[in-house]
Amino acid sequence: MVRNASANVIGISEKNPHYFRYKGKEVLLLTSAEHYGAVVNKAFDYKRYLDKLAEYGLNYTRIYPGAFFLPESRIREDDIICPAPNDLIVPWARSNDPGFAGGGNKFDLNRWDTAFFERLDGFLSYAAQKDVIVEICFFNCQYADSYPYCPFHGDANIQGIGGKNADIFQTLADKALVAEQKKYIEKLVLETNKFDNVIYEFIDEPTLFGSSSRDVTNWISELIDHTIAVEDKLPKKHLLAQQLMMGVDFGSDDRVALNVAQYVEETGQQVGGPGALQNFYRCNKPIEVNETVSCLSTPNYYERDMIDSSRIESWEFMIGGGAAFNQLNACFNVKNPSGDHPENHALLAGLRNLRNFIESMDFVKMTRDMKTIREMSIGGRAQGISEEGKQYAFYIHHSFTNFSKWRASHYLPNYGEYKNVLKVIIEAGDYTLKFINPADNSVISEQKIKSDGKEMLISCPPYKLDIAIKILR
Repeated sequence: MVRNASANVIGISEKNPHYFRYKGKEVLLLTSAEHYGAVVNKAFDYKRYLDKLAEYGLNYTRIYPGAFFLPESRIREDDIICPAPNDLIVPWARSNDPGFAGGGNKFDLNRWDTAFFERLDGFLSYAAQKDVIVEICFFNCQYADSYPYCPFHGDANIQGIGGKNADIFQTLADKALVAEQKKYIEKLVLETNKFDNVIYEFIDEPTLFGSSSRDVTNWISELIDHTIAVEDKLPKKHLLAQQLMMGVDFGSDDRVALNVAQYVEETGQQVGGPGALQNFYRCNKPIEVNETVSCLSTPNYYERDMIDSSRIESWEFMIGGGAAFNQLNACFNVKNPSGDHPENHALLAGLRNLRNFIESMDFVKMTRDMKTIREMSIGGRAQGISEEGKQYAFYIHHSFTNFSKWRASHYLPNYGEYKNVLKVIIEAGDYTLKFINPADNSVISEQKIKSDGKEMLISCPPYKLDIAIKILR
């Protein structure tokens, strides 16, 4: 049996294991979130950020709690995960010894920084007030140019623990390093056990650089066992999550309750959101996409229309049976913590439309449906969920995947004048058929249809990129 969370903690629905439950009802987790530095970057006003998510009905965010950050301007000048030297705050106190690569004194792994845990507590408390679920990701894969800035690097702490080889960070090779990693996880779990709005994730992109899949898998497995041993002595149990990557597969592991994917296609050893739905839905766990190409950033990885591309990614995944979606968003930054920008408002409103579309149905009774639509006259990419014979939801778009920029894939909208005819089989009965414009959730057209349980044709109204379909008994 999959390890679930305690009764009041964000957990897996008892009615449908593909969705979450929280505060007595099933919930979808949808967001467009900052780059995981909300706590480690003291200059970031997280209250204004969380206020903006709540304003748009978005209820999910993700943080790195200190083991991974980057030097100022490493990615973008305004990237939250790249705090200025004086704005960095992590779980460990500073020593009196100078020489940290990111500026200031080295860290003392034997002393905790109480100010960090006060900030973490404040962040989680305010998120709970706003009904925002926080995914705490303990680690990110280290690579050569990031590792010197990690407190576990041998030159970054006065204990000299961790060495200088990034390849060993996510392995069991260095016993002293692993002991410190476990101590770090244990401290975070002890400090955050009281919160109901928390999910624990182990490592982001575990094999993106360096370490072998076998070594990383063994390391993650030991961390999972340690986390469970710690939580078993505490009042509350939380969901454990791990990203799926080529060679790192905890999909069927009952200790891990949440399967994580990133981006839209298999690239850089990423599984991709639709790929995760296709290959891991059978595991009967929630599946989430917790990272996409960064939107509203410089450089801009999206080509053509960013709003349309972002919508396609989120609608395709969630209408395919996903449980949670996070659109990585660079508009939230130190200078603009509430992300006030016309394009960002449109992006956030689009995710709100998606949530409203799914929640307009009894979605907890619906599961992934790849058999009702048998053919499409002009093709396209289709995803769907249904409660057979009662309610159906489908999403169709016309896009193709681009691998030309960086390592992360994304969709390029393929605009046209589309008028698809669908060959479908639905249970015999009388239904209401609605065609929805995903851009604003408006009803394009509505009609009554009658099915005899055999193949029938459904003609879509004209559309330029994507269309959503709702069929209700």
